[in-house]
Amino acid sequence: MSDKETSLEILNMTPKIKLDMKWFIELDEYNNKSRAEMEKEGIWDRFLKNKMRIINEALEKEEDTMFLDSDMVILDEINDIDKEKMVGLSPQFIKEKNVNETGYYNAGMLWTNSKEVSDYWIEITQPNHSCAEQIYMKKLEKFDYFTFGENYNLQSWRFILGLEKTQQIANNIITKNDKLYYKDKRLKTIHTHFNAKNNIFQSINEFLIGRLRSCKMYKELCCINRGITGKWQIYIPDNKIMPGMWYHTNDSFRELAALWKLNNKDIEIKMSRIGNCMLYPEIYLYDRPTLEWLEERIMKSSLFMLGNGDMKVEGTSLKAQGLNVKPWIFWPRRPMVLENYIYTTKIKSYDERKSNITFIGNIENSVQNKYRENKKWIKLVDNYHCTLGKVHKFTQEDYIQNLHNSRYGLCLRGYGSKCHREVELMAVGTVPIVTPEVNVESYINPLVENVHYIKINNVEEWKEPTVEEWEKMSQACVKWYNENIHSKKSWNLTINTILYT
Repeated sequence: MSDKETSLEILNMTPKIKLDMKWFIELDEYNNKSRAEMEKEGIWDRFLKNKMRIINEALEKEEDTMFLDSDMVILDEINDIDKEKMVGLSPQFIKEKNVNETGYYNAGMLWTNSKEVSDYWIEITQPNHSCAEQIYMKKLEKFDYFTFGENYNLQSWRFILGLEKTQQIANNIITKNDKLYYKDKRLKTIHTHFNAKNNIFQSINEFLIGRLRSCKMYKELCCINRGITGKWQIYIPDNKIMPGMWYHTNDSFRELAALWKLNNKDIEIKMSRIGNCMLYPEIYLYDRPTLEWLEERIMKSSLFMLGNGDMKVEGTSLKAQGLNVKPWIFWPRRPMVLENYIYTTKIKSYDERKSNITFIGNIENSVQNKYRENKKWIKLVDNYHCTLGKVHKFTQEDYIQNLHNSRYGLCLRGYGSKCHREVELMAVGTVPIVTPEVNVESYINPLVENVHYIKINNVEEWKEPTVEEWEKMSQACVKWYNENIHSKKSWNLTINTILYT
């Protein structure tokens, strides 16, 4: 149950929430009104009764339902429901004096399987009381009930008004095996206003965020920050203050991130004094070709998304050092140029392409020289350009046109085990011919041999597919690029992988 504005905000956010959501747009009259304004208008208690109304709506479709306030954060499976009872109530665990003022139970968490409960809850809601729907919730004990334990519904108010001292409540929250516990049980939910300006609440919120950080609960932290700021915050090293080995021309992934921002209203790019790209909270979006740019801060991070590199090599090494590593994507050298090209240019058929096999690249260092200097591949390629040094023979536009005019593209390893070339070829439907040192497996969605690419160990192994086979592979390449790398899809793929895997 929501107002129209809030529903649109949620429906348009990225990624799409993986819940079967049923909307009841019935709260528009309360839109943008504070509690004080509603109390002045005499509609505050009516607003609160919508809690019971949405419970009844849920029970029309389901056998039971759990009501949670929207400022509740779920940290673990809610699995202590006694379905033999009619209602589950959540004590506040606060001093008797405060119970008399606000009620024994908290109205932000209630489970029930009966409309009798919610209908009676409406009856006992006390108009003009500061805790109208909560003050008399103890009367719900007339139904067969159970109560949630201290490890549920940890409110900020419990720290201030609790049965135990504030420091003891803080000490009750402990970390075991990267999980949060309250005393001896998993901490299930926390209930606080993370955007509160009050200094007392801010200190409690900072403490809770610190505890979440201590066990690297990056998914929850990422979502909390999204709720506070209204944005997914991507941090990019600022070249103006990060010289030397940290300098970057802001192409490649960093240009792709700019396109993500253009395509998604809930992304914010923040230029910062950091060594590597990251998504709050210290989820590293590692875009360097090798691990030479690792820094101490990374080794303490929550998650490491491996852009260039092999999960069997770099990934194994990082995991051995205690890092949580996931395969990621890769990107073109100039995403904006490539996306503009494929937007304005029709993908060519087999017969429309002038070259059969193309290789265009540079040798800028000894590592590239090791993999590209060997002349054995020249006799395979009819459009071959390998230039010594950092000056490129073609502009980016001419380079992409050359790739597009070819049926196949030879892929030789560069400084890292992935190269821009593989994804650039696929974007224009040119089928990659992959040599042994090139990594095509360490992607969120790995490339499939003889579907997206052809693998050969030497020139003698080359056996050209039929025209029909090529057409099928070309189409598969374009489809894979559009679903995995294009700026309109790669952000959702990335954030879904972070949050849901």
